[in-house]
Amino acid sequence: MLAVFITKPGGPGVVQVKEKLLPQLMDNQALVRVHAAGINYADVIARSGLYPDAPKFPFVPGYEFAGTVEKTQKTTHIKPSDKVLGLTLFGAQAQYIAVKEDQLFPIPNSMSFEQAAAIPVNYLTAYYSLFRLGNLRQKESVLIHSCAGGVGTAAVQLALTKNAEIFGTTSSDSKIGYLIKQGVHHPINYKKENFADAVNKITGGHGVDMVLDPVGGPTFKKNLRLLSPGGRIICYGVTDLVAGGRKNIFRLLWKYMTIPKIKTLDLIQNNHGLFGLALNRLLKNTKEIKMVIDELFKLYDEGLIRPEINRVYGLDNITDAHIYQQSGESTGKLILRLND
Repeated sequence: MLAVFITKPGGPGVVQVKEKLLPQLMDNQALVRVHAAGINYADVIARSGLYPDAPKFPFVPGYEFAGTVEKTQKTTHIKPSDKVLGLTLFGAQAQYIAVKEDQLFPIPNSMSFEQAAAIPVNYLTAYYSLFRLGNLRQKESVLIHSCAGGVGTAAVQLALTKNAEIFGTTSSDSKIGYLIKQGVHHPINYKKENFADAVNKITGGHGVDMVLDPVGGPTFKKNLRLLSPGGRIICYGVTDLVAGGRKNIFRLLWKYMTIPKIKTLDLIQNNHGLFGLALNRLLKNTKEIKMVIDELFKLYDEGLIRPEINRVYGLDNITDAHIYQQSGESTGKLILRLND
């Protein structure tokens, strides 16, 4: 079979497609013929060598996939020919994958393989951020950074189910129209205006109830000042830290040393909450994951969420996918097609 390999730390050129032995099944596992796999910014971070949980190079990236079960070994609820989506910590960007059956979830008949592969990482991250950690309530306000990306798009759709007032930041005017189409009430081009000033102007200085922050760095300090009483920040990434990879180790160290320090007393006195989310550290809690996946499927069937797939790539142009993912120009989700 063919699989995507990240051969060593570096730029998009280190991503190669190679032959790999078909995986052997163990008890309670299923072999899935992968039709589609998600491409995420985490792949870029792993490629840079800055992903703490990544395997040793070379390795097969990918955390989410959708396909058809080929065969099983001593499984109880997954059987051959089932159409499923799956979650795994690396290894999804291959034509076949063997995983435990509790990592697999049957997909609705109305959902394509590409749509199914676009659900797990983005929508689980958004769901946990908004509802499990942030406890978003009806008509609260939320500021979503990197709002045009995969997680941002999912967060907008989910926040709208609570009639939230949505502020969304993005990096270009071309993406403003995309945010408006998604339902963002207050789209902000942070390269043209200070997003904190824009939010304060719109809210009359009151601020927002929640901030979703995958950026960190100076953005985080502004987020803290934007919180209204009872407000909370959910951090699920530090793209400001990893931007540029290892090319400039001194810049990387400086950014690490200048990560904002939080004083517990400040949070107490201002009635603020701060949460951190690492989805990969939650994947072992399969019962909880299944409950959320079932809820997401329900919202999908009701037409309340719908993955926005920007581009679909094949194995022959996976390098182009990494270039585009890292460019900052993409919106929604990128998908890798592995089998027709």
